[in-house]
Amino acid sequence: MTTSKSTILVVDDEFAARKRMCSALRAGGYDALEARDYREALGVYRRYHDQIHLLLIDVSLPGNNGCELARAALALDPRVKVVLMSGPAGAEVCKFYGIPATDVHFLEKPFRPSTLLARVKYVLGAAEPLTGKAAGNIGE
Repeated sequence: MTTSKSTILVVDDEFAARKRMCSALRAGGYDALEARDYREALGVYRRYHDQIHLLLIDVSLPGNNGCELARAALALDPRVKVVLMSGPAGAEVCKFYGIPATDVHFLEKPFRPSTLLARVKYVLGAAEPLTGKAAGNIGE
């Protein structure tokens, strides 16, 4: 993993979707790590959290959900940026977990590689990570 590029951890249990996202990110000049579920993602994040700039997390994951993973990652590093992704109902799930719409970056599936790259660029370059208040509300 190089240090000159931004590194993104992609967490999605759908193999093909995860591979497409990682491929698009690498083509866009990012380093991409991947995990298929909550447990694996938490292990990867604990190992590389000082090198990971953004987590791209599917809301629905085996073992636990993406909102809980975001909370766990933010507990390790409150500066990390998080994009949650899901189908149309995903934004409602975020609200259920107490994540204010203004404090979370959300990407609705399905999306095109160009949409993914534009959102990642925006979040890495212009947006703040989840506030401490919002991060504390995840999963409560």
